Amino acid sequence: MSSIGVRRSVVACASWLALIFCASLYGQDCAQKALTPEETQHRLSELAKSAQTEMAQHRFQEAAHDLREAACLDPRDAKIFYGLGSMEAASGNFLAARKALATADRLQPGSPLSLAMLVRVNASMGDVDSLKAALSQLAARFAANGELHAALAQFLLQNKFSDLALAESLRSQKAGSTSPQSMLDLAVVENMVGAYDDAIRNAVAIESQAGLPAAIRASAAGIAGLSYESSGQREPAIAHLQTAIQLDPLHENSYLALSFLLEKAQRYAEATAILEQGRARLPQSTALLLPLGSNLVLAEKYAEGISVLQELLQKSPNEYDAYLKLADAFRKTGAGDKEIKILGDLEGRKPDYPQIHLLLARALLNFEPADYARTLDELAHAEQASTPDAEIFYLRGKVYLATNRTDDAMAALRRAIELGPMDPSPYYQLGRLYEKLGQPHKAKDTFARMQYMKSSANR
Repeated sequence: MSSIGVRRSVVACASWLALIFCASLYGQDCAQKALTPEETQHRLSELAKSAQTEMAQHRFQEAAHDLREAACLDPRDAKIFYGLGSMEAASGNFLAARKALATADRLQPGSPLSLAMLVRVNASMGDVDSLKAALSQLAARFAANGELHAALAQFLLQNKFSDLALAESLRSQKAGSTSPQSMLDLAVVENMVGAYDDAIRNAVAIESQAGLPAAIRASAAGIAGLSYESSGQREPAIAHLQTAIQLDPLHENSYLALSFLLEKAQRYAEATAILEQGRARLPQSTALLLPLGSNLVLAEKYAEGISVLQELLQKSPNEYDAYLKLADAFRKTGAGDKEIKILGDLEGRKPDYPQIHLLLARALLNFEPADYARTLDELAHAEQASTPDAEIFYLRGKVYLATNRTDDAMAALRRAIELGPMDPSPYYQLGRLYEKLGQPHKAKDTFARMQYMKSSANR
């Protein structure tokens, strides 16, 4: 169709006698009957009311159906197409949503709403090229709308489009948007993309403004702390995260972030104190329990750590890492039977947990008296569940050596060395095996290789 023909067709759509033709132009399934202008307005009013009710009740497909009919009745109303696009998107009909929103944008090019919704739809579809195209259109046509670009930056950041979020944040700043929230959003994005010095500068500028709400200053202090840590400056990081807690003592993430930094620095008692402080202020939080229990165990406060971790599993039995932390605590306190039980509980709850059979085999072999048959059974399961692992063969070799299956022990230990040649442990067991077989020269050579591996590891 020529451009003149298209223009004439659009004009024809103004007539309610041309609805069939308009349906092919806009892609709508329009009724083949003519209405008077009065009947049309009455029907549009009915459709608007029913669509609003359906939207409020989250009946998005029904709302979209009504808005499709409305679009047929008034194909020049941008608001109808915008509503239709929104309802199609809410229903998961993203291709239909894009068509409706593109039509709304053509009908009302002076409004950024349709393009902004297109950004959301393209992000949901994972269509990065179309997402960038919509953002480019917004940048070209609405460059001066700083708040718009700030809102887009926040949305893109939430949906993990960090590079695009940074670009939108910079556009917001260029447009003169200097609100604390937009500056904070920019600092968040800068931290995520590795621009730590910029993130620190913007975050500290917000943190230091005493007149701002405490929650915004606390968030800024948190971002400054994370950026300092990422740039290798741990003490300033700790100081800013402490400030974040002082400004907003009910913000859970600040306690988690600060305790994580202290744990990395092996300052377990300080990490524990921070988490206990958070627990006192946020008694319903379960997120604080895992790091608290872990740090108590690391600080060798085993009874307290075990109690916290058991409390966590009572509240959140699918917190799988807690099982491993408990197993570690039981092992360190010589409660091998409890270590085996808690690992068995984890296996029963999540049979495909990574290396669960290997963990159980290790615990079974360390327990006195060792259950060799069950250990070999767990190692067989471990071998089936993963790629070849040197430790599987190492533990198997230890079992065979302890049960006088010397040929099997030799094969298993050599396989362990083949898979992990830098680990000294299999060399030690192999040396013991050579001694048992009355081959002192081979034992001596094997022990020498073990010492070499140990010294290499310590260099």
